[in-house]
Amino acid sequence: MRPGVTMESMTEETTGKRPTRSRHHKVVGGVCGGLGRHYGIDPVVFRVPLAVISVLGGMGLIVYGVAWLLIPFEDEEENEGRRLLSGRVEGPGLTALLLVLVGCGLMLASLGDQDGEATGFSLMVLAALAGAAYWSRHRGEAARAAESGTARVDAVTAQAVADAPPEAQPPPAPAGPSWWRGPAADGAGASAAERASGYLWGPAHARPGDQTAPAGPGGPQGGPAWSGPAGPAAAAARPVPRERRLGGLLLLLAMAACVLGTGAAWRNDSLGDAAVTGLACALGVFGAGLVVSAFWGRVGAGTIVSAVLTAGLLTLAAALPEGITTSWSEPDWRPASAAAVRDHYEVGSGLAHLDLSGIDVPQGETVATHVEAGAGQIEVVVPPEVELTVTTEIALGGFYYDGRPPGQDTGTTEAWGGLAQEHTDTYPPLDGAGEPGGTIELRLEMGLGQVTVERAEVRP
Repeated sequence: MRPGVTMESMTEETTGKRPTRSRHHKVVGGVCGGLGRHYGIDPVVFRVPLAVISVLGGMGLIVYGVAWLLIPFEDEEENEGRRLLSGRVEGPGLTALLLVLVGCGLMLASLGDQDGEATGFSLMVLAALAGAAYWSRHRGEAARAAESGTARVDAVTAQAVADAPPEAQPPPAPAGPSWWRGPAADGAGASAAERASGYLWGPAHARPGDQTAPAGPGGPQGGPAWSGPAGPAAAAARPVPRERRLGGLLLLLAMAACVLGTGAAWRNDSLGDAAVTGLACALGVFGAGLVVSAFWGRVGAGTIVSAVLTAGLLTLAAALPEGITTSWSEPDWRPASAAAVRDHYEVGSGLAHLDLSGIDVPQGETVATHVEAGAGQIEVVVPPEVELTVTTEIALGGFYYDGRPPGQDTGTTEAWGGLAQEHTDTYPPLDGAGEPGGTIELRLEMGLGQVTVERAEVRP
């Protein structure tokens, strides 16, 4: 066997090591710590770019969640994805799956923003990470081969080395000082210290087993072997640091930050902005807690799940229509004539009532108006003798048209609803309403709620 060639090095070169997650160097799931160890890079090189592209478009969450599901721990053969597929739903696997789902939601929400610049930047960052990992891995293998003066060993040579007998090794050096114990330690001529320790010479506080030999130059040949008490009594005397759990405290701080942030932004009269501010503060607390837990204390899977749910709620809050306000109002508009009808009526959150039954629209003329609401309900009453054109845009909600005269069961009705609906419908005057009038054009916009249009009573 050539100098510098060992079975461990040849096995590593012929079979290769697979990436594994680290139990000792982890912040969330140990993915970045394991990748850093496998490719010979500081885990921070993986953590910072993934955090950046997670905030920008959610792609970092997807990559981290998929890696968490597919890469097992360093001392395990089964990954979290296989556990989920076999029906064993556990906290780590569920957290990784939630990361993937939240990341997909954030990425879909950001696809239309800034012409996809966030997605393109995330892909470039991932490509740069992959290139750096590949370069570091192969550079490390080349450096190790150059230092040992070896090249890649083929399978035949590896098998020959495996079948060779082990090399002869020199006898081990003494592990520590030989404090001779004999009958004199228990005899009448022994001193009080010798009777207490049981040894004829050595430190007065020595006990059986209180000796160890330091490795390396400080061993028996390179220096004194005594390194202080190392027996069971000394091990029991060393205090074990108590692990601090930060999950409960972190959850309380996040809830307090959410309440304070929402309260500070509540006066802006926008529900979406207030919710985004509060949830962003809570998410910031969770992020700071995860960073602190890497150096002091620890957090559990419940904290990770809470952070992921907070991120999901933040995504939903950012998607709320801008017109939804934190205050509720019930305006009642009743123009007395066609000239008094405004071009635009607006309400944030509330019940908006527009009564156009008191106006006269001569035949051949058109009256147009626009009613907009963030959340709640819009009710519009129109005269029975006019032709009606209604253009309705609803982000989430329903529409109902009642063309029956009050107190009667015959007439035209229509109802529909759903998500992101837009309809334009035309309704003729009511039968028996008298001389036909002009046209009323309504444009109704609702963020979240119900839109209702109904006919007024036939005037005598």
